[in-house]
Amino acid sequence: MGTDNLKGFVESFGQLYSMQNEDNDIKAAELYRAMFRHEKDINKLDFNYADHILGYVSVGFEKAIEDYRNYLQYLKTVAPTEYPGHLKMFKEEMNRTEEED
Repeated sequence: MGTDNLKGFVESFGQLYSMQNEDNDIKAAELYRAMFRHEKDINKLDFNYADHILGYVSVGFEKAIEDYRNYLQYLKTVAPTEYPGHLKMFKEEMNRTEEED
């Protein structure tokens, strides 16, 4: 791979990372808004926001990890029976990230 091709690849990767980071920020803002409004429909929260953020946890986005931890704290309050399963999913994604390093 030539220097120009490598440079182009690195730039493309940087742009993709930036777009994914921005996408996660949008989903996180929507999740925080829903939590602020005391949304209790866990299926809605998961499907529309949290599952998306959890996907970014698996690739090690620090902001996503923090956002999902905040979601877990919210679950503890509004849906304590849902909390253990979500915590387990989070830990599995964190372990997957650590194994890939």
